[in-house]
Amino acid sequence: MKARPLRATEKGYEECEASEATHIRLNFPGPIPTRVIPVQTKGTRKGTPNWSWNGDTDKPTLKPSILSNVSDELRCHTFVTDGMVRFLGDCTHELAGQTLPLNEVD
Repeated sequence: MKARPLRATEKGYEECEASEATHIRLNFPGPIPTRVIPVQTKGTRKGTPNWSWNGDTDKPTLKPSILSNVSDELRCHTFVTDGMVRFLGDCTHELAGQTLPLNEVD
């Protein structure tokens, strides 16, 4: 599994079916591995902080790109398509410009 569906609760997140997910956990290769992304599988994401997700746990696709700024020195900007991560050229780490598969999620 490359995308673990999660549902937000008062106490945090709990695992759920993809159709009930409010978030997904991904495990990226590189310096910022674990990320929890707010998602939706239906309707328009316009006006929300969510990414659209195709609902596939083995070959996830998210839109738009995912930008993670951890510090002034560490930036990771990616597209996730069919379970593959494309690290864009503005990443500040060694994977910039590469495309790699998402890691399995525990």
